[in-house]
Amino acid sequence: MDPSTLSSILDMGGIASLAAFLIWLNTKTQRRLDEMFESYQQSIKDQETAHTRAEELIRNRYDSIIARHEAQRQAVYDDMVKKLDSQGRAMEEILIIVRSTSSRNTDPTLTIPDFR
Repeated sequence: MDPSTLSSILDMGGIASLAAFLIWLNTKTQRRLDEMFESYQQSIKDQETAHTRAEELIRNRYDSIIARHEAQRQAVYDDMVKKLDSQGRAMEEILIIVRSTSSRNTDPTLTIPDFR
C-alpha cells in the first residue's frame, strides 16, 4: 500500500480503518464467490457429460433392441412367405389333379370301396 494512503487512513481514525477492512473483506468474499461459481459451473459440465454418456448408452441399447426385433420380424416374414409359396404350389398341384380327373369325366370325391 502506498505510504501516503496508509498515513491518510491512520489520520482519519477508526472509520477509515473500518472502511479499509470492509474493502479487504469484500475483495476476499468476492474471490471466494468466484471460486464457488467456477466450481458450480464445473459440476454442471460434469453432470452434462455424464448425462450425455448415459444417453448414448441408452440410445445404443435401444438401437440394438430395435435391430434385433427387426431381424426377428424379417425372419418371421421370410418364413411366412416360404410357407405361403409352398401352400400355393400344393394348391396348384391339387388343381392340376382335379382338372385332369375331371377331364376324364370322373368325380374325384366318389370312390368305390374295395372290399376284397
